[in-house]
Amino acid sequence: MALLPYLDEKDASPEVLKILKSRPIVLNVQRMTANAQNIFLHRSRLSNALFTQSAIDPKLREIAILRTAKDCHSVYEWTQHVPAAKHVGVKDEQIAAIENWQNARCFSEVERLVLQFTDEVNANVKASRATLEAIKQHLSPGEIIELLVIIGHWRQTASILETTEVELEDFAGKVDILEGMTQRK
Repeated sequence: MALLPYLDEKDASPEVLKILKSRPIVLNVQRMTANAQNIFLHRSRLSNALFTQSAIDPKLREIAILRTAKDCHSVYEWTQHVPAAKHVGVKDEQIAAIENWQNARCFSEVERLVLQFTDEVNANVKASRATLEAIKQHLSPGEIIELLVIIGHWRQTASILETTEVELEDFAGKVDILEGMTQRK
């Protein structure tokens, strides 16, 4: 059982209720973060923008999210994002290798740099100058900033999930959370 209650719909503001009702599936993470009703709308918009409006390749986004889930030991985040990663083209072999990516041969140069960058940011708040210089050869300044926002957003999500012990839904890992969402191609 989660350590904080999930927001009860009867206690939700009309704006929060509208967001929750607009989703085909309401995840426990959303029900938990909805407790902060004044920021829930804005946080939801940011999440949606990171899925649908960012310039970074969705495959790189999901690789960074999965690596952040591993770095943060967030089973919930990992479980929900495996189907999403597959949806955008991350291969089963890559998903299986995320934890020990340094020894895996299934990642491209840019994917390896995204994994390195993600690890460094999660461990040290910032990436090394060498990693930043290397990733600049593959990603635009805007994509690098988006990558930093992605890492920070899902690290924050992992903190919420792990601190409050949000429970996995029965369907977790079986449902693609990106299904029906129009993504940047």
